[in-house]
Amino acid sequence: MRLVFLLLLGVAIGAIATANITSALRQRDAYPRGLMNVMQHDLARLRADGKTQRCDAATMSSLQQLRGLAGGIEVAVYAEEPPDPPFAEYARRLRAALPDTIDCKALPQALDKVGAACDACHRQYR
Repeated sequence: MRLVFLLLLGVAIGAIATANITSALRQRDAYPRGLMNVMQHDLARLRADGKTQRCDAATMSSLQQLRGLAGGIEVAVYAEEPPDPPFAEYARRLRAALPDTIDCKALPQALDKVGAACDACHRQYR
């Protein structure tokens, strides 16, 4: 009976420890995941505006926000460490792919380049 009790106690302690470790690992990655989610949202909005050929102040705002967020990818992912050289190169390619201004007719093609830059990095680091 004592052996069964100790076995159940060990399983319970192991489950609690696993849950705590998993939670800590999720919190560590919360900022980069949040940044990527916001970037994905802005990119989707820009794509929708490009398909409908509707460029307005909100479209420009989404582009500026995307450019600002792309400028902080290295800090979000690597915090205080220097980023890996391949990651820094992917981030540089993303920033280079982002258009400076909005041309509604050329926006879908420009966003295809942005999507390709995102996909290249995600293939390497996901």
